[in-house]
Amino acid sequence: MKKNIVFAFLLFLLMPCFVFGTINTCQITSRPEEHGVFGRGKPLGPAKLFSDPVIIPAFQLRFIDGKTKKDVTPSKIRFEYGMRWLEYPYPEHSWGVWTYVRDVVECIEPGTETLIPKFIVQPRGWYDGKYVKFPFTGKRPSFTGIVIAIEVGCGNTNNKTWATLSPKESSKIKNNQLVTIEVNCTGDSTVIIK
Repeated sequence: MKKNIVFAFLLFLLMPCFVFGTINTCQITSRPEEHGVFGRGKPLGPAKLFSDPVIIPAFQLRFIDGKTKKDVTPSKIRFEYGMRWLEYPYPEHSWGVWTYVRDVVECIEPGTETLIPKFIVQPRGWYDGKYVKFPFTGKRPSFTGIVIAIEVGCGNTNNKTWATLSPKESSKIKNNQLVTIEVNCTGDSTVIIK
């Protein structure tokens, strides 16, 4: 009886290998606290102001060629979970300016269909002064969407293309849902959420 339970547990752990081909390796590679604005420059350090978290559930991502509708296997996928915060003081802008930052997750060796892990976006900012308090409540940090950068072979070259999900589109993703990207080697790719 005990051996059957152990066997069933091990089989459960290996199930993603059979269902999705391989277990992808997705990991966070950049946060503004450590790598600054857009992954370059001076690290921002600990955030001072937080808004409500946005939960992006785990989902299955499938890639197809936008023209032929055949499966495509990218060599790398990069997710940029964007947010904005009011930077104050800021030269030449007496009321401050929106600064955009992102948490970056990269998936190495993805398959034609890849399981993307759940991610919690915590909109945060590094200014907690009078311009983010009442009556300026619309100036709090906020989620700006997801940019998906895709490296894929197009003919004899390895191209980079991208797809964008707005906050509203991101909210339509349900747990373990299939999301399809029609890859366009010459520009923006299209995201299809069914």
